[in-house]
Amino acid sequence: MSDRPIFRLTALGTGTAAPEPDTAASGLLLQAGETAILFDCGAGVAPRLQQALGAERLSAVVIGHQHADHWIDLAPMRYRFAWGERATPRLPVYLPPGGSERLTPLAFAISERPSFFVDTYDVREYVSEEAFAVGPITVRPVPVQHYVPAWTMDITGPRGERIVYGGDMGPTEATVELARGADLLILEATLETSVGDDPRRGHLTTEEAIDMARRAGAKHTWLVHFRTARREIITRMCAESGLDITPALPFQRIELGR
Repeated sequence: MSDRPIFRLTALGTGTAAPEPDTAASGLLLQAGETAILFDCGAGVAPRLQQALGAERLSAVVIGHQHADHWIDLAPMRYRFAWGERATPRLPVYLPPGGSERLTPLAFAISERPSFFVDTYDVREYVSEEAFAVGPITVRPVPVQHYVPAWTMDITGPRGERIVYGGDMGPTEATVELARGADLLILEATLETSVGDDPRRGHLTTEEAIDMARRAGAKHTWLVHFRTARREIITRMCAESGLDITPALPFQRIELGR
């Protein structure tokens, strides 16, 4: 038996920017032994993180882009830490390039001091295509097509397991190529139809997500970032595809590398 830790992923939130009664917005908790990384921290994720693990036990946070449904709960999560003093050590928070300049205005918007976030968060800006390690987990941010600058996360675990977390994006062949043979591919399924989306597409329909999963050939695929009202029809479409693909449920867990 290998002594390398089990690679475990828990869906904390599978919703969109619109509030839902049964799920938070985007948030995925990835664990390997004592290492725990939160990928995205959208609205409603902070209390679900406390239920699953606790912010105080995180090793890092990684934000794929800075729409509110992917990062706004960094604000309420901050209150799990000491309010009036600088934390030692601080929690590493990896933001997109240029992302740190948005923290001070956010602190101002919630009537906190300018150093409110950096007193607790060790804010770092990742670089496109440059991998970084958190414990036994390696993360490589890959730029992807969205309405604002956004990144897909190519994640490698302690046994070489691979998770590709697509984040918010339009149809892209680059992500299909990136995810070839991945143990788990996570794709959004935001749109019921592409009609009305920007000409430079920023989201996927369920059909497009299933097609990308088929062409990537990943072992498993989760669909996230959809309205709860569409869960039943998405489940049916996934079943009819013949692929190992399902819509992720809140607090659903998968273990890789056994």
